[in-house]
Amino acid sequence: MNQQPFFSIIVPCYNVEKYLRECVEPILHQTYSHWELILIDDGSKDRTPQLCDEYARKDSRIKVIHKENGGLVSARNAGYEVTTGDWLMYLDGDDWIDTDTCEKLVKYLGKYPDVDIVFWKCIQELGSNSIKGKWEWTCREQEHLYVDDECHELARHTLVYKSGIATAYCKLIRADYAKTYGISHDDRLRQGAEGLEFSLRAFYYAKKALYVNEYFNHYRYNPDSISKQVNEKNTAYLIDCFQVIEEDIEKFDEKAIFKASLYQRIVYVLIAIAMSTYFHPANKDSLSAKIKKYSKVIETTSLFKKAVQKAKTTDMDKLRKITFLFIRLRMYFMLQAIASLKQYYLKKGKFNY
Repeated sequence: MNQQPFFSIIVPCYNVEKYLRECVEPILHQTYSHWELILIDDGSKDRTPQLCDEYARKDSRIKVIHKENGGLVSARNAGYEVTTGDWLMYLDGDDWIDTDTCEKLVKYLGKYPDVDIVFWKCIQELGSNSIKGKWEWTCREQEHLYVDDECHELARHTLVYKSGIATAYCKLIRADYAKTYGISHDDRLRQGAEGLEFSLRAFYYAKKALYVNEYFNHYRYNPDSISKQVNEKNTAYLIDCFQVIEEDIEKFDEKAIFKASLYQRIVYVLIAIAMSTYFHPANKDSLSAKIKKYSKVIETTSLFKKAVQKAKTTDMDKLRKITFLFIRLRMYFMLQAIASLKQYYLKKGKFNY
């Protein structure tokens, strides 16, 4: 292995001019210098393209790709195609990593040189509040190596909502492993649960995965991001993602175990889209129209309908159990009150819901 591992950091950027400097500057100031940064401007309408070019002029380690808007998956894959590093890392354009991230990762790689994936934890940033523990892997050891079938169990846990390991970021992936097993994003998808689908395969086909009990990433709760908008297109993107995930699982061993976890994860998604789209206070549809649209999502998507019938409530928190009961009983009118309550707590800074 190269004595100086070379990192490729892939950053898709779409209308992030307000946040891009906070994302790029910590990379420029990494205490380890053997890296390249690939900024993918995904057809931004603000000053993001100019800022990307400005950074590329300042530092030769920065590459910029300008492309028509195609969504998060196409942007990440555009960056993936031009990487030259030994290791790949994804980071969103409105998030950031600590300045000693690469240096610390190199030390772990020195101890475990033949791993396929290294993964770690993330801090959620809500305004002035930095919150730990919303999504977090349960291992309490400083470092833990997962081998062979244990990586299958990691893959299954990507489907567990609170696991904290279902995102494309917070991972370092060996480039030759990614290329051998096709561990890029599925180009049939746009966004939604694209990171979950990617992580599911990334862990499943790995021979060795190293967990390090560190917080390197900072995830910004950005109300202007595409995933936070009250937009029914996001539901269609999620449906696409979970249908592909179901296809992935058909190629796995232990299908029944994976499907049980998949059904519960879909229930979490159905609750999430109820809260964030169909019954969100910003949605101006009448209650009857909201109910009609939401019920149609479930009734016309066979995988979602199956999940409502088969999902277990094991390990669900009390509020989600209640919400799921209303969904199962088709008492959709109750979801509006729960959605308003969630937004109230969010405005009060209660992000760990």
